[in-house]
Amino acid sequence: MKKKQAKDLNKKINKLGLCVLILSIIICVFAVSYAIWTKVYEGKKVNLIETATLILTLDESLDNAISLVNAVPVSDDKGLTFDAYTFKLKNSGTVGANYRLMIVNDTDTYQKDGCINSKLDWSNIRYSFQKNNEASIKGTLADTAGILDLGEIAKGEVNSYSLKLWIKSSATNEIMNQHFHGVIKVEAIQEDQKLED
Repeated sequence: MKKKQAKDLNKKINKLGLCVLILSIIICVFAVSYAIWTKVYEGKKVNLIETATLILTLDESLDNAISLVNAVPVSDDKGLTFDAYTFKLKNSGTVGANYRLMIVNDTDTYQKDGCINSKLDWSNIRYSFQKNNEASIKGTLADTAGILDLGEIAKGEVNSYSLKLWIKSSATNEIMNQHFHGVIKVEAIQEDQKLED
């Protein structure tokens, strides 16, 4: 009886060994087949990383802050006779740049003057804006959300600007005792951003 059990055990071991051997052969065949049918591709493209310096400088030669305090409504013709705020934008970097030039509320001045709750609504503020002695553009700050200029400035280029502000002639008494304090702000726009943002 023990011989029969030993024989059965040997058969099971042999079957198991045969299964392992067959499985190993199948794995080897698949591995060799895969290796034969697989190609190795080498990249021939050279990856370059270029760095550059972007420096946009806003040179404001403003004698006084951009503000409308105790101002009264006037016609566009009268507003165009007011003194202009002048400033320059220079690209002293090593690459050209897309930029956005805008006027924003000067919250520091509002807080310092204690008029944070007396802001003049932008729909009442008219402006005239001129770039590099080109024809001036007139409008209302609310219509452009304060954006004065969008464009590209080459390295070493300097743009000169002139800005006049006044209260529109059709403004009502609601503007009494209201102030506007603003500052000019410039933002560089990355290439993947749209200028229309």
